[in-house]
Amino acid sequence: MTLIEVMVSVAILAGLLAMGIPAFSSWIQDTHNRTAAESILNGLQTARAEAVRRNTVVRFSLTDVDGKVSWTVGCPTVTANCPADIQSRPAAESGAMAKVTVSADPIPVPAPAGYFTALITDAGALPAEVNFDGLGRVLTPPAGSLFNRADVTSTANASARRYVVVVSSGGQIRMCDPKIAFATDPRGCS
Repeated sequence: MTLIEVMVSVAILAGLLAMGIPAFSSWIQDTHNRTAAESILNGLQTARAEAVRRNTVVRFSLTDVDGKVSWTVGCPTVTANCPADIQSRPAAESGAMAKVTVSADPIPVPAPAGYFTALITDAGALPAEVNFDGLGRVLTPPAGSLFNRADVTSTANASARRYVVVVSSGGQIRMCDPKIAFATDPRGCS
């Protein structure tokens, strides 16, 4: 190989990398958002399972007022069999790229055009919580900070994929993707 061939190869490789970096950056952001949404989903499922297992009220709380993914699962009424902190995830683990906001508003079916494209500027009513009873159903907390929907978006990229975690009053929990129509794919939101 001559020096010219090496230089041409390096130039081609640099051009390919320059074209691939934006797609890679978008993929990284989408992965952060999905991981954050799955963390919330897992925390809610843990709270529901613990409520059924212990046959008592167990609370899932999103605890960070800035919208970082930080949550705690515990019992609102502490007993020997039900501690105040069963499991938690600190905000330091979530990173700074994903942001969560909560809402008590149900997702309209079908969702109007542009419903999920609005940017989320604040964290909503955080901290917020969901209480599960011994049968796994959702109870309204006394403080009125109930949420039934958590949207996870990006703080760095407005075009990054949004994920929504929905909790029904019967205690069913699912994560959905607003870019997919529910009529054609069960991963969709509406």
